[in-house]
Amino acid sequence: MRIRHASLLAFSSLCSFAVLIACGSDSSSSGGDVNATGGFPQGGYPSSGGFSSDTGGSSSSGGTAGSTSSGGNGPSTGGASSGGGASSGGDTSSGGDTGSNDAGTGGDVGAGGSGAGGSGAGGAGPGGAGAGGSGAGGAGTGGGGNERPPFVPTGPALTATDGTWTWIDVAGTKCRDGSASGLAVSLKSASKKVMIYLEGGGACFNSTTCGLNPANSAGQRGAKTAGLFDRTNAKNPVKDWNYVYIPYCTGDVHVGTNDAGTIAGVAGTQHFVGRLNMEKYLNRIVPTFPGVQQVLLTGISAGGFGAAGNADFVAWAFGSGPTFNLIDDSGPPMSTDYVPTCLQDAWRTTWGLDQSMLKDCGASCPKTNDYLIDYSHFLATKYSTTYSGVIDSQGDSIISLFYGFGYDGGAKDCNGNILTAIPAATFKAGLLDFRSKMASYPKFGTYFPTGTQHTWLGDGTLYTGTAGGTALIDWVTAIVNNTGTSNAGN
Repeated sequence: MRIRHASLLAFSSLCSFAVLIACGSDSSSSGGDVNATGGFPQGGYPSSGGFSSDTGGSSSSGGTAGSTSSGGNGPSTGGASSGGGASSGGDTSSGGDTGSNDAGTGGDVGAGGSGAGGSGAGGAGPGGAGAGGSGAGGAGTGGGGNERPPFVPTGPALTATDGTWTWIDVAGTKCRDGSASGLAVSLKSASKKVMIYLEGGGACFNSTTCGLNPANSAGQRGAKTAGLFDRTNAKNPVKDWNYVYIPYCTGDVHVGTNDAGTIAGVAGTQHFVGRLNMEKYLNRIVPTFPGVQQVLLTGISAGGFGAAGNADFVAWAFGSGPTFNLIDDSGPPMSTDYVPTCLQDAWRTTWGLDQSMLKDCGASCPKTNDYLIDYSHFLATKYSTTYSGVIDSQGDSIISLFYGFGYDGGAKDCNGNILTAIPAATFKAGLLDFRSKMASYPKFGTYFPTGTQHTWLGDGTLYTGTAGGTALIDWVTAIVNNTGTSNAGN
């Protein structure tokens, strides 16, 4: 159920989430669960209209045509300026489990030297860095993130009948309650484009919020037919794309790495493993789409925060080939004036963000309790050549409640509760402050319609919403088509 208006009655079915928090929408689902049909055949795509006889789910032996490398993590090549030569003799990066694509804590990308003989700053950190390549000039273009070796998928590709929603169990994935999970796909073998959509559904960081957040994915396995999933709407810019649907059951806005979490007042171990699940999903997703030309990463509410929090990780997994776009629906970053340091620190320690989005961000996110804006700058800088953006209502009734746990009527002491939502005027000021902080990135847009609605991309309001005279579907289409973006609504 989508929650658009805050009230004590509505809060009983709340599905929201913080800094990466919000409400999931099940309005795009129809019917019951879709049966798993195993892994993709050799070559990545099924023949048009064909049926797979493979019923192995995540353990199927489908093809891995998307993989061009073998083995586990290779040695780090060290930080290199884009203007100079590659740094020499990078040490093997530390961290990462055996067989994992986790690159450990490798060095930050240096800014690179300019002028003759300028040298890029070698990557710092336990991962080790090369000596910093020297070259004939060219300022380096690196961001603050960590260097990684190429992603090497370790799982078989996904398989499903073209155009048919199919649930596929993915080995090793886990929900907050310890139950297994997976993902759903609707494939179009003729397309070289893929949308990865992250579901919303709340967040778990205290006894109240955990009680309103799904602890397993059992109710998220049906077909998706509305919003961006509507293949019948001629206005839908992704109607002929491949769809990958990521359910939400980890309580950590899809970015957690804490497999042994505890919450006061909540019984049992809480498995905040959204990022660890994402790696397992990518091990299946990447080889499914060899030669992919464009990837749209998006999501609503908790999934909007999660799309942003996993953006660098997903882009790395697909490599430099495809165009990469990000649209975050109802997961708005804000400064500490609105999301105080105590709340940002609580999310970091509870969910294990040091080993996910903050590790991605590296030196660009120097403050462990004040990272939302810095992380946004990191993404916008690193992916400055393609279009991206954030959508949220000026009075979002769900996110204002979740941020209120920290804001607490202006005390910013994290002693808030369900009755201390950020006032609508203050929430709007937070959105506009975020917009102003991102104004220097011409390919980053914001869409802030009036009202209190929470999430837009998963239902029909994608095609009816407007802000400042700009139709939401036109704003989304411009980003997807890489033709432009704007700041709509004020």
